Amino acid sequence: MKLLAPLKDSSEVEPLLAAGAEEFYCGLTPATWQKRFNQNWINRRAQGSAGVADLADLQQILARAAGHPVYLTLNAPFYPAGALEMLVEFSAALLEEGVAGLIVADLDLLLALVEAGMGPRIHLSSLATCTNSGAAAFFQELGVSRIILPRHMTLDEIEASLVPGLESEVFLLNDGCVFEEGLCATTHAAGVFCLNDGEEAQGISGQTLEGYEFWKWTLNHCGCKTSRGYPVGPCGLCALPRLLRAGVSSLTVVGREASLTRKVASVGLAAMALQLARAGAAPEEIRTAVIELRGGASLCQDAHLCYYPDVWPEQESEEAIC
Repeated sequence: MKLLAPLKDSSEVEPLLAAGAEEFYCGLTPATWQKRFNQNWINRRAQGSAGVADLADLQQILARAAGHPVYLTLNAPFYPAGALEMLVEFSAALLEEGVAGLIVADLDLLLALVEAGMGPRIHLSSLATCTNSGAAAFFQELGVSRIILPRHMTLDEIEASLVPGLESEVFLLNDGCVFEEGLCATTHAAGVFCLNDGEEAQGISGQTLEGYEFWKWTLNHCGCKTSRGYPVGPCGLCALPRLLRAGVSSLTVVGREASLTRKVASVGLAAMALQLARAGAAPEEIRTAVIELRGGASLCQDAHLCYYPDVWPEQESEEAIC
């Protein structure tokens, strides 16, 4: 099980390796893309705020990664007419440069890449909403090598979806989402209206509205705040022992658009928790260590930040046995 860290330029590689990163992912837009397809995004983040600047910097990333895998995001939920041919050619060039794999969401693009012989280098994005073993086996038959499971799946659902011989990746830290991302009718290009006050809150009042707004706030990094220098937001760190036992392959730290300081703090916190899990620590031990570093005990104790709140019944069961 490896720790997957976000990148947006080559200067971030060494600090993130020092913090504990074991794999990387980033985005790159072809130089001629916007001229042909205007403001359509090639991946799930805008080029200016989160994407690698150009091919030369990607080459620097690959060189500085020193053998650690680097994956490229081609995970927009859909593409404009005429884009697939360019994307297949672009993908082949990326793999030739040394990119370890491509993170893909759109099924038309996925099939085009499979037909071009790139299936084993494809990681199915969480936006493809693969939530069960039947769907996972289907993509495995196409040649896909890894499934990135949607962030709303529980630990029980994750375990039930795993397929022998197929790598799996789950979200570990940062960036919640109000909706099931793969079924959302919009993209980040439309703005994060789902995290702001809007029409979706109409008809909700009183204590229910307060709870709803608090829930949205926690998903948005508690207002993008930090505690003792560490980001506060969606977190699955104390679920690491169970994810390790299940055989999950990779753990995503989210935030390509974040500052390097925020990335390093996130990866360092995750690496500390993963080291404890690998040494046999229980969820409560990891939770205690995380709180000692990050603070936010009340948010943690009441599972407000939990990617995997079903780890708490497991903890209660362990305490009862003791």
